[in-house]
Amino acid sequence: MRNPLWAFLALSLGLAQAPRVELVGYAVLPADTFAEGPASGAYRETPGFRAARAPFSGQPVQGFSAIQFGPQPGSYWVLSDNGFGSKANSPDYLLRLYLVTPQPRTAQGGPGTVRVERFIQLRDPNRLVPFPILNENTPDRLLTGYDFDPESFVFAADGTLWVGDEFGPYLLHFDANGVLLDPPFATPDFGAGKDPSRDFVRAPQNPALLLNPVAPGQPSPANLATSRGFEGMTTNPARNKIYALLEGTVVGDPPGTLRLMEFDPQAKRWVGLVGRYLLDDPAHAIGEIAVVNENEYLVIERDNRQGAEARVKRIYKIDLTRRDANGVFAKELVVDLLNIADPRGLAPSTQGGVFRFPYLTIEAVLVLDPTTLLVTNDNNYPATGGRGAEVKDANEFIWLRLPTPLRLAPGVGQTR
Repeated sequence: MRNPLWAFLALSLGLAQAPRVELVGYAVLPADTFAEGPASGAYRETPGFRAARAPFSGQPVQGFSAIQFGPQPGSYWVLSDNGFGSKANSPDYLLRLYLVTPQPRTAQGGPGTVRVERFIQLRDPNRLVPFPILNENTPDRLLTGYDFDPESFVFAADGTLWVGDEFGPYLLHFDANGVLLDPPFATPDFGAGKDPSRDFVRAPQNPALLLNPVAPGQPSPANLATSRGFEGMTTNPARNKIYALLEGTVVGDPPGTLRLMEFDPQAKRWVGLVGRYLLDDPAHAIGEIAVVNENEYLVIERDNRQGAEARVKRIYKIDLTRRDANGVFAKELVVDLLNIADPRGLAPSTQGGVFRFPYLTIEAVLVLDPTTLLVTNDNNYPATGGRGAEVKDANEFIWLRLPTPLRLAPGVGQTR
């Protein structure tokens, strides 16, 4: 049963029911979409052990954990995560960004399809990763889901690429062609009583911990849960600040609070803790953070349910200048993704004029203009359950019209 204290906190933060948004565009990339590359999925059934034959002849185009604008109007870069869900089952999944061009179904027509154009392969040919990777002794040193779990990315003002990882958690810096430019940036611990020059936030998969395991029966030194690293990342409008949002609570922090930290991409250093995002329920998780203006940002918050069981799939707006005494941001409900008006029946799953986006993980949102958002899901291929117990989850792209315009800063949106 939900803790009454959390209900009180939610009410005190002004989390009233959001006005219903309208679905104005819909497109889908089928679950069984593949790109060139080596066979994959051989470790899925028994993580850590390779099957005699890989089930997929190429690389699945799936697991979209973040989205940013592409080089042409209507095109977008999407980031695939580590592959099949863990370090042990994803050694044959290559880490990439895919350039996609959706052709949405709208009131004016349209096919509702998504075209995959090309990809950027993340790699470390200059041997900057300071620990062994899967392709350690190959010339290209292509990065895989065994090495990192990328969940967020941004383009800085200089055009280089910054990726948020969950295994470290780390920030990873690449050039526009996917070549690693610096060793991974570890995450300093800005918690009370910590020295951020020596103390770090570490997940159980952090290489420093894996290479130096504790003795049997001793507690793990990890202070962040598995798969709770940099799920959300964005920049300020000028793109000279990076804001990275952890998905999980660091040990010692108040339950259900998530650290938002600032990184300077020009100086290549962490600046400090900006504040904390408070989940509606400690069991929830965030999916992404996206810029609106210098102070306001959108955050996806979700429960761990899917399909008919889904109850919380929301987009909130936070203001970095509105924090309580504990550094917790005020938040305002902007979109209920389980209650979207679709009067034209643009989506095949719409029932009674209501469209629901009930996927387990919804991890990408982009502000297109003051009244339009683009949202897509991480389909965790070949998972099922979002649209039916036996139906493979697809990558759905939805365009949402807000009833109240956002106050966009210059440079934010499709003109960016």
